[in-house]
Amino acid sequence: MKKAAIGILSLLLLTGCWDRLLLRNLQLVDIAGLDLDEESGDVELSMIVTKLNSTGQGEGEPNLETTEIRESSLMEAVGQGDYTDRSPFLGINTRIYMISKRFASKDPVSKLTFLLNTPYSSVNTPVIVFEGNVSKLLKTQSGRNNDFTKNLNEFILSLDRNGMMPTVSMMRFILSQEEPLEDIALPVLKKFNAGMELSGALLFRQGRNTGVNLNKEQVQMSMLLLGMDKGRQRFTGQMPEKGEGRHIQYGFSVKKGNSKIIVHPESRGLPKVTIEVRLQINTFGLGKSVHMLKSDYVNRMEKELSKHLEEKAAATIETMQKANCDILGIGKELKAFHPNIWKSLNWRKDFPEMSIEPNFDVQILNAVAE
Repeated sequence: MKKAAIGILSLLLLTGCWDRLLLRNLQLVDIAGLDLDEESGDVELSMIVTKLNSTGQGEGEPNLETTEIRESSLMEAVGQGDYTDRSPFLGINTRIYMISKRFASKDPVSKLTFLLNTPYSSVNTPVIVFEGNVSKLLKTQSGRNNDFTKNLNEFILSLDRNGMMPTVSMMRFILSQEEPLEDIALPVLKKFNAGMELSGALLFRQGRNTGVNLNKEQVQMSMLLLGMDKGRQRFTGQMPEKGEGRHIQYGFSVKKGNSKIIVHPESRGLPKVTIEVRLQINTFGLGKSVHMLKSDYVNRMEKELSKHLEEKAAATIETMQKANCDILGIGKELKAFHPNIWKSLNWRKDFPEMSIEPNFDVQILNAVAE
């Protein structure tokens, strides 16, 4: 009985959750936006921060706030954040690094390298490029509506999940500068009504901006050339119908796809490369209703669609070669499986001049059996 009484008195003296004050003071960085001032060239670090209100029992009501810090370098901006009345900032849960095209054009990796050794920084977080002023965009998102960060994060993850475009982490982006064959494409987003949309990709060669963009159509073609068939991506467009003088609207999704890089050695000059792409597709439009797709028509359309995709893929490869950016991994293939040919090449000089030919083989699965 005496022990029970002591226990009850102890409960009355407890002050509640020991970490309640800590939760209230935490500033969880959801989005870190990076831009450059157009006149001074100073770095603008804009952060959408989640602050927990009404904390208690491990819970709280999230409230979005925007903080902007300007300094001559990003490292200084991160350091100065500790001296503001909104600190401490905790970046370990950062969902997105959003960099402007202006920031991306000025040797971004050299400005970001310190993050690899910075405590409480997230380096496995995706990096995206935004068309426009990052600071202005993030300022409009302050308040109690936290759907923006949640929806944007989900959209970026869905690009990879649905086979539209792979995400690139901050760590991979920074380390690409040290890898001679690590060329990457960063997703480029722009405002679309109240949300965001993918507008293309920005090509980087060893961490340096090539200044060359792929449009949305070219991003799709690059995914087919890479053999990416996961997800629910839909391909639509128009192609000329052979001998008919008209265009056919088409639409299809990939049931199964794969690609293979084949190297053809040449006795003189550079080797020739063929990228063999095999696609099994379900069409939902091909000049006729799906239920009217007879086998003879399907056979002809398979050949015409294959040729059409080859032309689009060839134009995409040409853009990559002009940028001297090998996101298809042809150099890695040569180095790994054709070492003698690789030794004879000056890769950065020879890649733009190589003959790289796409070869598509399309099979339509949902044709009507006769």
